[in-house]
Amino acid sequence: MVSPKRKGNKTMKTRFYLNGKKITKNAAIEMLGKERLNRMIQESKDTFFEDPQIANDYFIGSGMLSIEFC
Repeated sequence: MVSPKRKGNKTMKTRFYLNGKKITKNAAIEMLGKERLNRMIQESKDTFFEDPQIANDYFIGSGMLSIEFC
């Protein structure tokens, strides 16, 4: 098995922003719950693969959650 950090393998990183400030995945899980966050990530991935220019923003109770891929 090849490590994902080796050259030649391309992995997609997921970044989370709450009201424009970067947060960790664990912080997002605490706010939303693991299942809900996983559904949002999957929906965002589907949208990203259709058109990478579309913003993946979700209004949650404490503000606007943005999911970004790079």
